[in-house]
Amino acid sequence: MATFTPPELRSALGTGLLSFPVTHATPDLAFDEAAYREHVAWQGSFRASGLFAAGGTGEFFALTPTEVSQVVRAAVASVPDGTPVIAPAGYGTAQAVAMARDAEAAGAHGVFLLPPYLTEMSQAGLVAHVRAVCAATSLG
Repeated sequence: MATFTPPELRSALGTGLLSFPVTHATPDLAFDEAAYREHVAWQGSFRASGLFAAGGTGEFFALTPTEVSQVVRAAVASVPDGTPVIAPAGYGTAQAVAMARDAEAAGAHGVFLLPPYLTEMSQAGLVAHVRAVCAATSLG
C-alpha cells in the first residue's frame, strides 16, 4: 500500500477527480460492507486521485464512530494501490483525535477534519482543535 507525506497527499489530491462514494446500507440501516467494497472497487477503475470514505456525501453525521471505522477499513482494502483514502474526523476534539488515530491505524492516507459542531467558536479555539488533532497523527 502506498503511503503519502502530507505534501505528497496534497499534491496527489490536486491531480484529478475525487471520489465520494455513498456508504451503502442494508434495509435495516446496517453498513452493507460487501456492496460498499464492490462500489469502491468499481469507482477505482476510473483512477480517482483520492477517495473520501464515510463522509463525503453527508453520511458522516449518520454513522457511529464504529461504523466510520468499518467504512474506512473497507475503503482502504478496496481501492487500487496508489489511491489515497481520506477518512473523516470530527465532533468534539477528543472524538476527532480518536477518529484520526483510528484512521491512521486503519491505513488511511489522510484526514478530512471537520470543526466542532458549535454555532460560535473563536479562531483560537478552532486553531487549538486543529492542532490537537494534527498532533495525534502523522496523517495529512
